[in-house]
Amino acid sequence: HPLRARGIRPDDRVAVLLDRELELVVTLLGVIRAGAAYVPLDPEYPPQRLALVLEDSGARLVVTQDARRGGASNATCEVVTVEGLAGELRNQPGSMPETVAGPGHLAYVIYTSGSTGRPKGVMVERGNVLNFFAAMDERLGTEPGTWLAVTSASFDISVLELFWTLARGYTVVLHRGGGALPR
Repeated sequence: HPLRARGIRPDDRVAVLLDRELELVVTLLGVIRAGAAYVPLDPEYPPQRLALVLEDSGARLVVTQDARRGGASNATCEVVTVEGLAGELRNQPGSMPETVAGPGHLAYVIYTSGSTGRPKGVMVERGNVLNFFAAMDERLGTEPGTWLAVTSASFDISVLELFWTLARGYTVVLHRGGGALPR
């Protein structure tokens, strides 16, 4: 709801600069539910790469944490914090926003490593994600279990680790350098 109130619509890009914590997963899901595409920014990346991705992606909004706000200092769009959004949620309806994005709309934009030159944004549509999920269902089945998510949200395998698993009822444990987060 707070993203939609800011005018975020299908195919808009929302950059997400958050540590590997529960807020990251909630924010990514919120961006997707708002109909937009998320652009993950790994807080461990050098400032020059963060600036390049912010500029190149055309992000309309950056969601970060108070402690990481400096990483979005080059943003030419609005920067909001999860702490601020949490306060806004208290005044929002308890219902889910209506679905406005379809299979042809963007789900996320992930940037290549840039090992052959300048990093490039790879735009992935929601229909591609659904096809990937169907292939994973066929290959791995859908019996839920526990999954350790170890990949940065800036790598596309994180879609499997975070979203395919959650959509199938898995317990997902986020690994961060010093240990795992409680469920």
